[in-house]
Amino acid sequence: MSDFQELLHEEGYEKVIIIGIGADFLNDQFGESFTENSILPLVLDTSPDYINFVLREQFGATWKELVILAADGSTVLDRIIMDFDTIEEYEQQIYDIIVDNYSSTSEESVDYSTQIQPIFNSSCTSCHGGAGGLSLTSYNNVINGGNSGDIVMPYDHANSLLWQYVNSGYMPPGTNDLTNTQVDLIAQWIDEGALPEPYEPLQGDVNGDGVINILDIVQLANMILSDDYQESADLNGDGNLNILDIVQLVNIILGG
Repeated sequence: MSDFQELLHEEGYEKVIIIGIGADFLNDQFGESFTENSILPLVLDTSPDYINFVLREQFGATWKELVILAADGSTVLDRIIMDFDTIEEYEQQIYDIIVDNYSSTSEESVDYSTQIQPIFNSSCTSCHGGAGGLSLTSYNNVINGGNSGDIVMPYDHANSLLWQYVNSGYMPPGTNDLTNTQVDLIAQWIDEGALPEPYEPLQGDVNGDGVINILDIVQLANMILSDDYQESADLNGDGNLNILDIVQLVNIILGG
């Protein structure tokens, strides 16, 4: 699974993390040992009675079950009961689910003003220039929604009314359906956060939380120790992750 996770990161799905849940069973320290020696990030699931476990109950999971969550951290995309000795046969299924529901940083971010608004201008604003309280004439109007409420849920295209309507062909009315490419572009824009401008990562924001601080140094150090190369962390652009990148990151923070 560690190689599979590395493949996902190489393809730009850097925020996808596969975490194992080890049961703190009978307090015999097996779980702690398993966690310390695993090739995957693991957390220990605690239990007051060693029967009912907190994390397992939260997701209604069973033994050897993989629960795939959406980017919001709570929506369950799929469940797979796996034979841990033959994980390879499930990798394609897992990969397809992640590709369908997560945005890859290897893709160019969508520019609202040059890619999304022109779709609305050509196909939507003749009716939705304010009618029904919904206007699609500008970014602010789209985000504000209409009388029925919000039509865009950032990072979640599947639950956004805007995408649901254009994907089903309900809107635009008649035979003026958007093309699949246009529908997919709207979905990508929403999943990237429905931003007014393309996302430009901060240099030094290794963990992608929007802030450059000590946590990025910790993340970079872990990447170096685990030989996990990511281009976004290669601050000096020499093709390697090493102490020189940490020095540059420290200088970025101090010069903040």
